[in-house]
Amino acid sequence: MEDKRRCKRLPFSIPVHVYGRTERGLPFRYVTVAKSVNMNGALLPLAPRVKQGQTILLVNSFTQEERECRVVYVDAKHRNKKKKVAVEFTKEQGDFWHVFSPTPKLATISQRQNVA
Repeated sequence: MEDKRRCKRLPFSIPVHVYGRTERGLPFRYVTVAKSVNMNGALLPLAPRVKQGQTILLVNSFTQEERECRVVYVDAKHRNKKKKVAVEFTKEQGDFWHVFSPTPKLATISQRQNVA
């Protein structure tokens, strides 16, 4: 798989509930642990069969926050086991995982001169 991530994944294990529909259109609810996260999404083991491009809903088990995601990769190697599924958030809405610190805002020269 070619690495197309916009930012590095961090190796945190964060429990999530996943809601969606299988490839056959049947609704599912699945509890799993996101194994690798970044500001734009995660990699998670998933037993229900999903396909690339479909939309699912993640719920952070710690905060109960919900976030709509798009499936961007499904590992096809394991037929009868949990598959590694990469998802990306459909909208940028802040730190869903609560593990990233905000980027510090640097004062411009004119702002520093006004303070002095």
